[in-house]
Amino acid sequence: MREKKLILILFSVALFFTALSCGKKGDPIPRGLPIPEDIKDLSGEVKDGVLFLSFSIPKRNKDGTEIKNLEGFKIYKGCGGCIGAFELFRDIKIDSKQGFTVYGGRLYLFDDDLRKGQAYSYKVIPYTKTTVRGNESNVFTIKWEATPEPPSGLAVKEDDESVGLEWKAQEGILYNVYRRDDDTYPLFPLNDRPLITPSYRDKGLINNKRYIYEIRAIKEKNGFLWEGEGARIEATPKDKTPPGIPIDVRAERRDRAVALTWRQQTEKDLKGYHVYRINAGVTERLTGEPIRENMYIDDKTPDSRYISYYVTSVDINGNESEASQEQIIMLKE
Repeated sequence: MREKKLILILFSVALFFTALSCGKKGDPIPRGLPIPEDIKDLSGEVKDGVLFLSFSIPKRNKDGTEIKNLEGFKIYKGCGGCIGAFELFRDIKIDSKQGFTVYGGRLYLFDDDLRKGQAYSYKVIPYTKTTVRGNESNVFTIKWEATPEPPSGLAVKEDDESVGLEWKAQEGILYNVYRRDDDTYPLFPLNDRPLITPSYRDKGLINNKRYIYEIRAIKEKNGFLWEGEGARIEATPKDKTPPGIPIDVRAERRDRAVALTWRQQTEKDLKGYHVYRINAGVTERLTGEPIRENMYIDDKTPDSRYISYYVTSVDINGNESEASQEQIIMLKE
């Protein structure tokens, strides 16, 4: 009799722990309500020293109809080698727009509570506003490793509509370069593939606009890329290209004055022109600020037999062109 009671007690304990390992059963699915299609592409990437999880947002139900009442996703996290030990990690409600971002039809979220050497597993379950739960997704598992330290020795070169970035090389390390155009967190690097050399040039920028960059070191282990936190640097591209040289410059004597004309230029960033006079080997700029007109009258000519003039173009950033062809005027016979 004692043996039978002992067997019953052990069996009850076994059932208790089996129930714990299986977890709480989901709510029953009401008949006739569509079920969201399965999520089969849950994956993870190590970015900025944390784990980014992502998956495609279901667009249809299992019966092929369009999902119109998707409410959110329950993300579960567990130890990598455990069976049935998943616990609710995040409950994401799409309408809240908090704690996640969506790009290219994929939902991204991150986990920064990870310890080196520990394995972690994740799965996702979609649910609708009518409490219908979909099936569990595929399981993504990762054994956490330490990520590389941020690069050092950052330097920037600001050029016309471009920025050059350089940093100190690290042995066996690759790099990603990210740019913040505004307050939006950059999910993807500017470079198509991890960089081998410690330099990058970002082109097609807007002059005089401030950009924030992050350079992140990457190590490769077991076919997986581990990207560490970024080193940040700011840069403002500047126009350093002067406008075109004025052409068709003409000078005409009018009594003791000299009238200069030239062809109007069409550069969008043109601010104006400077006029220079050369007398007895001394060059003098006659315009205090660049003039917008493509003509100038010098009515204060010196008491000389010969003088000459040339014109330059100036843009809104202060870049000045080279001198036009020099025009010589004889003031005295």
